Amino acid sequence: MTLSGAHRVLASATGSAMAIVCMSSLALAQAPGYPPPPFGGPPAYPPGYVPPQPGYPNPGVPPAPGAYPQPNGYGAPTAYGAPGAYPGYGTPNTARATSNSLEIGYLYGTAAAWGVGTGVWIDSEAKLCEPTCDPGLVLIAPLLLGAAAPIGVFLTDRFAYAHGMPEGLPSAIATGMWIGAGEGLGIAGYQQVTSDKVNEWGFRGLARATFIGSTVGGLAGLGLHYALKPMPETNTLLISSSFWGTSLGAFFGGGASANGGDWGSTNDSVWLGGELGYNLGLAGAVAASAFWTPSWRQLGYMWGGFGIGTAASLPIYIFYAATDGHDPRRGLIFQGVAGAVGLGLGAIFGQSRGGVASRVDTERGLGTVDQHHPVAFTGASLMPVPNGMGVQGSGVLW
Repeated sequence: MTLSGAHRVLASATGSAMAIVCMSSLALAQAPGYPPPPFGGPPAYPPGYVPPQPGYPNPGVPPAPGAYPQPNGYGAPTAYGAPGAYPGYGTPNTARATSNSLEIGYLYGTAAAWGVGTGVWIDSEAKLCEPTCDPGLVLIAPLLLGAAAPIGVFLTDRFAYAHGMPEGLPSAIATGMWIGAGEGLGIAGYQQVTSDKVNEWGFRGLARATFIGSTVGGLAGLGLHYALKPMPETNTLLISSSFWGTSLGAFFGGGASANGGDWGSTNDSVWLGGELGYNLGLAGAVAASAFWTPSWRQLGYMWGGFGIGTAASLPIYIFYAATDGHDPRRGLIFQGVAGAVGLGLGAIFGQSRGGVASRVDTERGLGTVDQHHPVAFTGASLMPVPNGMGVQGSGVLW
């Protein structure tokens, strides 16, 4: 049978229409949310289905009442950008991060040490070791307080905060306790080495100063957190700087005792230098934390540089042993300089977090971490030199 031109056009149009309808039905059948429409009829949306509309992040899903700004019958309109209007949109998320297990564990260990030390101080005040110590009585207070203090931390972390202590709080308290204890220990120790036998504070004075210092330091760390909200890296910088300052001060103090002083005066000079270095290092770290927050990597580099510089300078005493007429205590000055140089190089080659000084900036949406660093060490290699072999380093300076 042959078809005229008009019949061919009509048959072709009919076939095309049927093909389009079939393809549309197959496409709709694979789209999630509703079944394919009946042949030739309108789409059959299931109850509750919302057709895709502009403005919804997730088309096809019924919005929660009041979640989106269009007055579409799903609740009162909400102004765009208001808190909670769109998850991830509008104002930044101001919820503080929760401390991790390492940071809260740091506070657990510090609290246990504080409890034991407080128990020892109570024993000394009660004179339980005079004239001799009764082990059964002496161990009661350290045992009870050494267990009660971490339990107090656990209860506070679990019930005083909805999701645990915020980041920076446990390390601020623990760091303050250790720094305060070190301050009390340094004062009592200096009094011990510079006083005669009659005026020495003795063990009771040492325990008393350590207890007072650690308690006041913990309270100071708590206040510091709520005032400035320092990051855990900043808290680590504070306690690290107190150690670095003590070590460098002790080196310089011991070296200074070589200027006409006998060896008996070296203890006094070492302790005085360490006490001065302790406070200078702490004060410097507090001042630097106002505009600089180190990274964990940078802190590791600083510790490594300090250790390498101090250890690499030890052979200086071989030269003192091989020569006569020079006081080997002056080698302590060289060790202090080498340790300070290594510490500074570690700070330079390590990568800081940038200029973010505290958690306050990140909570306000200003915590953009700047990873730019002016100096980057890229590697080292051997280098031939006349009559020997050398080492060359490479890096980037911008």
